[in-house]
Amino acid sequence: MKALNNNGPQRRMSDMGRPVEKANDSWATIKRLFSYWKSSRWKLIFVMICSTAEVGLQLLAPLLIGKSIDECINLAYQEGGSVDFERLQWTLIALTIVYIGSALCSWLQEYLMAIASLNIVRTIREEMIEKLHTLSIRFFDTKLRGETMSHFTNDVELIRDALGRTVIQLISSVFTLVGTAFLMLSLSLELTGMVCLTIPLVILLSKFVMTRTRKFFSEQQQALGDLNGMIEENIVGMKVIRSFGQEEKQTEKFGQLNKKLQDTGSSAQIYSGILMPLMRVLDNLSYIIVTIAGSFLASRGSITVGVIQSFLLYSRNFQRPVNQIATQFNSVQSAIAGAERIFKLLDEKPEITDKVGAKTLEGTLGRVCFDHVTFGYEKGKPIVKDISFTAEPGEVIAIVGGTGAGKSTLINLLTRFYDIDEGSITIDGEEISNLTQHSLRNALGIVLQEPFLFSESIKYNIGYGKPNASEEEIRQAAITANAYHFTIRLADGFETVLHEQGEDISHGQRQLLTIARAVLVNAPILILDEATSNIDTRTEILIQKAIANLTQGKTCFIIAHRLSTIKNADKILVMENGRIVESGKHEELIQKGGVYEKIYSSQFE
Repeated sequence: MKALNNNGPQRRMSDMGRPVEKANDSWATIKRLFSYWKSSRWKLIFVMICSTAEVGLQLLAPLLIGKSIDECINLAYQEGGSVDFERLQWTLIALTIVYIGSALCSWLQEYLMAIASLNIVRTIREEMIEKLHTLSIRFFDTKLRGETMSHFTNDVELIRDALGRTVIQLISSVFTLVGTAFLMLSLSLELTGMVCLTIPLVILLSKFVMTRTRKFFSEQQQALGDLNGMIEENIVGMKVIRSFGQEEKQTEKFGQLNKKLQDTGSSAQIYSGILMPLMRVLDNLSYIIVTIAGSFLASRGSITVGVIQSFLLYSRNFQRPVNQIATQFNSVQSAIAGAERIFKLLDEKPEITDKVGAKTLEGTLGRVCFDHVTFGYEKGKPIVKDISFTAEPGEVIAIVGGTGAGKSTLINLLTRFYDIDEGSITIDGEEISNLTQHSLRNALGIVLQEPFLFSESIKYNIGYGKPNASEEEIRQAAITANAYHFTIRLADGFETVLHEQGEDISHGQRQLLTIARAVLVNAPILILDEATSNIDTRTEILIQKAIANLTQGKTCFIIAHRLSTIKNADKILVMENGRIVESGKHEELIQKGGVYEKIYSSQFE
């Protein structure tokens, strides 16, 4: 159910989370992210085997090349020497096999990592949707939908991209560094020491750049979430924007957010882009050192030309893992920022929870009692104050009052979308805070002012609250709600699939379908939130008849805008400034000549 929130906190363009861990703890984020690998550990093991084979084959190639060069040089210096083309032929064949095998191992790694990363992001998405279903309504009332949606799309895709590429390169880099270092040491201890001189510089530069760019990538993801939120609002509210001629203003506002995204993105790219050129400078510096030092050692006869060639190739291999990490630096930083935002959502704590040993509400009679209830969406700012009334089983209670009087807030409290600050609310003598939320809401049927339908068939929407309902039960519910006749005139009848939350049928027809949904649930307590507002007269008559059928024998709360619809209510509560200022039947309140009489008269002048 959706919160009936006319007085609640306003949405803002920022996260409203209560993170358990600090968002800028990148290592904790990485560690938590890699915990998702447990379900794909066998794929990861096989990837490591493939990576070991790939690195081994890659490291074998320089040795073969170096030995071939030395053999050619030695033969050339021998008297009457000639090149052994047959041996070279076998060397070329061996190199071909090595490179093909290396490519095959690389492909297997990428394939397995792609499958594993897709499994991981599927798990993360499922955890997020489960978390959303546990969060309190306040979270949704204070957070932009587009921002929440960006967690499921942009943030998750950043993680998938990083896992699919970075993990492979991390594994391959470790094996390459270890293997290359071992072979370089076996070829020349002196040259290996010279190559290692650049390693401290690489580490310091990487740490320096990462520390300064993480903030920019985090801000970039936040700006993207804000932009998505505004796009979603513009699409949903396009009629309102055009009706008020606010196209230019919205475009200007969008431009500001888009500029913010551009600025944060530029800062992230400028700082992160420094790393790769610096890595290349160090790589070339290492190459120059090896060439000069190798030439000097060769002139002394300490090493051969073939060893120098092999060492030059290995020095490239030694620097390559660092360069690969630098190449993927942007995606890694973006993925960390996205993961921080996702974990912030996953660490949200719901405000409304079931108590230990909470009771299940069964066999509800429908007696509802508010006893000195006070509540505010913000502490110290009560919206409803000292509310007391009782609804006996089967009574129809109408709640009227101006905008901001607190009508919808009472319903938010009855459904326990929010917990009260003072007083108590009971159903059949049991405080609702002692009941399980599931059983409480199963005892409530609700029809909102703005009907919400899923992009599914009409049959699915009517049966939503009772998934095991038979087709006959759905048909009878539609008849009771006066939704049957227009439904069967549709091309596919009850199998008609609605689009864009039912935008392809009229507002009144959507409302009749939501009433049919409530009819099928057959809850003992009903809540009707201005269900006949914004409806043409003919459809209003149909809805009134449907509501009459729906409310028979049930405790019913009606938030009324048109007072003509509540004349027969058993009790009318008149609210003003968060308090009940009058209560009674229609005739009694008219004779009293108070607030209700003024509202009623104003509607019929």
